[in-house]
Amino acid sequence: MIAIKLMAVTDDRHDIPDLLRILLDIHPYVDHVQIREKNKPAGAVYQLCRELVKEGLPEEKLWINDRVDAALLLGLKQVHVPGHGLPLKELKRQYPELRIGAPVHSFEEAMKAEAAGVAYVLYGHCFPTASKQGKAPQPLSNPVRIRQSIQVPMYGIGGITAERLAVLKALELDGAAVMSGIFSAKQPLEAVKELREECSRLEAIQ
Repeated sequence: MIAIKLMAVTDDRHDIPDLLRILLDIHPYVDHVQIREKNKPAGAVYQLCRELVKEGLPEEKLWINDRVDAALLLGLKQVHVPGHGLPLKELKRQYPELRIGAPVHSFEEAMKAEAAGVAYVLYGHCFPTASKQGKAPQPLSNPVRIRQSIQVPMYGIGGITAERLAVLKALELDGAAVMSGIFSAKQPLEAVKELREECSRLEAIQ
């Protein structure tokens, strides 16, 4: 049985108190939390992550997008480095203890990321999504070739709903990264529970 992992990716549309409340509610139902707050200063990201850990979010679940400085200051070991971010090979060389996630959009990018020593790759966007208006989704034929050629886990992102999780399983992806489907929902906790239930249902299917 293939276990479908679930990653919640913040959408940079909530203030810190609201985001803290949502994340503390939902983290028991997800495998990973990625803090992707590109318009907030490093200090705010630091304080958010510090409070999350203090309030019980397991450190091993927490990934910080781009702000490697905040992760290092907090003693966290997991970062997600965007395409325009720091060079993966140099980062891994300087901080070999870091686990690094990276976005990919093609077979070549996936191979390059794995060679740099990433812990996972994030492919997308897979489906039409409000966060990528006017941009066509990446071909879903690519993940098949990528999945067959790399050893690290591969997640799909972009327009992920409970109904679309079956597509990701059929592509043999390791999990789904969900942003709008959780953080734009009127009831984020209920949205996460629905996603988790569908992951469990698909996992039970041989």
